[in-house]
Amino acid sequence: MLSYLHGFHAGNVADVHKHAALVLVLAHLQKKDKPFCVIDTHAGAGWYDLSSQQAQKTGEWKGGIAAVQGAANIPAALKPYLDLVGGFVPENLHNEGASDGDVAGGMPVYYPGSPFIVQKMLRESDRLSLMELHPREFETLDRRVYHDRRINLQKRDGYEGLVALVPPPIRRGLVLMDPSYDVKQDYARAAKSIIAAHRRWATATYMLWYPVLTDGFEGELHQMFRQIETPGGVLCSELAASQGGAKGRMLGTGLLIINPPFQLDAQLAEIGGWLRNVVQLPGPATHRLDWLVKAP
Repeated sequence: MLSYLHGFHAGNVADVHKHAALVLVLAHLQKKDKPFCVIDTHAGAGWYDLSSQQAQKTGEWKGGIAAVQGAANIPAALKPYLDLVGGFVPENLHNEGASDGDVAGGMPVYYPGSPFIVQKMLRESDRLSLMELHPREFETLDRRVYHDRRINLQKRDGYEGLVALVPPPIRRGLVLMDPSYDVKQDYARAAKSIIAAHRRWATATYMLWYPVLTDGFEGELHQMFRQIETPGGVLCSELAASQGGAKGRMLGTGLLIINPPFQLDAQLAEIGGWLRNVVQLPGPATHRLDWLVKAP
């Protein structure tokens, strides 16, 4: 479980899908003056160098963020995310041993993971709780966020940590969970953790990312989330190919969102309908948008 490093996958299709939705939810939270908090259960290293050996080995960013930034007719709902990513420059690069310049064609070298996407959208009164268990990823993230008093970082298992941290002192907020899914049991563990947290903090928005695989493990997730009773409903957004070849191969990316903000369904429909013709997946892609639990 501790072998996963997101640096191999940063900026791929899943990141674009997940982080575009994340920016929209955060923008909704910003609309009110009252502070909000975010809990990120599997934080990773914070940001990633797309010119690194890891990123270049897989090249997944080429079919994700690079394809999107180089495309025409970008939908309005996607632009806030692209503006944030395009303008991201990490602090203290001279201490990181990171590269300078562009990867190709004006593509930024540095891709912000969820901790730094959230950080860029935090106000002075808002708070961010991060959890990361991988020793090397934790050490890197700790070095990168230690100076920000709005951020609390813990080296702990995100599944149990989430339940332990809710409800937080600030009751407006968002939970983001995007595990590695190195083992199939992660689907059920993620669902159980979020369901338990929702019982204690029912008004928050919860976002769970998952890979859509040829094995179809996501069906169990859908069934578990259909049982959730919540005033805001449960929204499902999937961007995936219908065929992917070898067993276990990733067909696409999925999001389950409890208590999504008003009009997020329309925004994700706009984004997903456009992305399916732009990003690189194993085959022709479709975008599915369903309410697993309808909002009143």
